Amino acid sequence: MNAEQLRALQAPLKTKYRELPDAARIPARAEASLDPVEIACTVPSWHGSVTAGLHESAGGTGKLACSADMLLQALAACAGVTLRAVATAYGVEIRHGRGEFELASEPRPYGVPIG
Repeated sequence: MNAEQLRALQAPLKTKYRELPDAARIPARAEASLDPVEIACTVPSWHGSVTAGLHESAGGTGKLACSADMLLQALAACAGVTLRAVATAYGVEIRHGRGEFELASEPRPYGVPIG
């Protein structure tokens, strides 16, 4: 997609949002189904379901997705799509790109002193 195609695609949306500001409020939504036995839950997505469980540092097996990784993956996707859209709008060619996101978590159980 080039800048002209992107502008043509977004023009009716921009007009709509100017005329009806409330139409620009698109809620994001997610749901999860708790596993009846394991400490896990399943999250449906556009490409299938993902089951998340405890991270290994919290006693998990490592066989299930980690919710923190899933959160970071969503942020990485958002950043990447936004970068591509802005670059396209300004006519900037991106030949290659890669982003890395990191999160430090604290797996110690509640009640264990920190520091």
